[in-house]
Amino acid sequence: MSFVIRRVSDPERGSSRVPWKKMAMTALLWGRPFLHWYWDWKARKDHNHRINVLKRILLVLIAILLGLLVFSFLTRSVLSLRLLGLHSLLNISGEAAPFDQYGHTNFLLLGQGDEAGEDLIDSIIVVSLDPSSKSAVLLSLPRDLYLLHPLQLEPGKLNSRYRDFMHTLTFKKGLDARQASLAAIQELAMEIGRSLNIEIHHAVKVDFEGFVQMIDAVGGIDIDVPYDIIDPDYPGPNYTYQPFEIHAGQQHLDGETALKFARSRSTTSDFERSKRQQQLLRALIQKGDVHSLLADPARITRLINILQDHIMSTATIRQAIGIAAVALHIDPTSIQTMQLHDRNGLYGDVLHPGGFLYTPPRELFDGASVLLPISIPEFPISWTQVQTLAALFFHYRTPYIQPTTLTILNAGAPPGSAAKLAREFTRYGFDVADSANAPDARESSMIETDSPTQPSVIFFGKFLQMEISPAPSSALTIFLGKNYRYRPFQSLALPPLL
Repeated sequence: MSFVIRRVSDPERGSSRVPWKKMAMTALLWGRPFLHWYWDWKARKDHNHRINVLKRILLVLIAILLGLLVFSFLTRSVLSLRLLGLHSLLNISGEAAPFDQYGHTNFLLLGQGDEAGEDLIDSIIVVSLDPSSKSAVLLSLPRDLYLLHPLQLEPGKLNSRYRDFMHTLTFKKGLDARQASLAAIQELAMEIGRSLNIEIHHAVKVDFEGFVQMIDAVGGIDIDVPYDIIDPDYPGPNYTYQPFEIHAGQQHLDGETALKFARSRSTTSDFERSKRQQQLLRALIQKGDVHSLLADPARITRLINILQDHIMSTATIRQAIGIAAVALHIDPTSIQTMQLHDRNGLYGDVLHPGGFLYTPPRELFDGASVLLPISIPEFPISWTQVQTLAALFFHYRTPYIQPTTLTILNAGAPPGSAAKLAREFTRYGFDVADSANAPDARESSMIETDSPTQPSVIFFGKFLQMEISPAPSSALTIFLGKNYRYRPFQSLALPPLL
């Protein structure tokens, strides 16, 4: 049997095939002009859209520029008419400055030296601003000060804490360089604040290049160089040395010279370096002329670029502006400085204010030269004396910003009491003119002065728990009577704030 295969038509579709291919070709032929028209229209629309976007961006930039010009004009005009001070302008745009329980704003200032790329900290200064007394106090800490019991990482010197913590955050925690650096300076501020028992609100780090550029941006600074410095081994680039020499007397320093003046230690000690660094900082503060700065847009731009490239801070811009508003009220004559160091007078050396440190045997620290706080008792090592200094210097600063010369006389106390108390006053930064025996003995200790209501005198009376008696002498004289027994300042109770 034979079979024939044929297509069976679908009754639902009809019996005829639809010529789809022919219809599609016909549609394309007739629709081509419309497609060209649509493509041209879309191209013109996209082009016009890009032009409109560019126009809007240009208008925004012009508006910003005009706004800045108007703001600059109004700022200069308002300040020149004395209708609104710069302090008010800063308060408008900044956050309120943080304060501790004593009404002070404290921050850590770090100077980073990294010619060899080691990320070590070269300068460590704690700054405290007090808007009430319009004063500022600066306490320098040596780079070799050793932290035996830090909360983070292993024990180590202050100048390497930033580097070690930053590297840990970068290589072990995966933070980028900026985040790690910010966290590291915040950690260092926390450790120093805990050691000194004070609250540090923010930290600021500036590198050497930024320091040089800031000095140059303000036209250099004038310094009274205290002594000749002749340093044949000042560090140069690529592990070289270059001689540096500057002589005593009034000098105008540019940025590079100021940096060498601050860092040279070949013919001086770290103690003297700290004093010079504070001297430069004081000169830079006094050089700041806000009104001339506002009138010089080029200088403002230059300083902003320096801040962006060379300064890092844990404070936001608005927080920094708020702190600047406080700093503008500081009286340059009410800036006091002190350094922690090892000129402690314990081994026949001269005693200087801030001499609360000593150098332990190097073999105990793998050959490294470190500094530790002097403790009473000697062991275990504690920061009690340094914390007492910090409390007096930062919180009870009146006797420092309104200094009084002291004379201490033994009027019946155990032998050597006047000398011991005089050394204690000197160590804590007070001016002692003389300590000797009084011509007559007294039953009780007493302070005599012609200024019994002076805040500094009232403080000493409360601190030493002595009565204050008016006297014709202009000097403040402390008589140590038969009832006096010497006690270190760390054992004395601090009185309520005046």
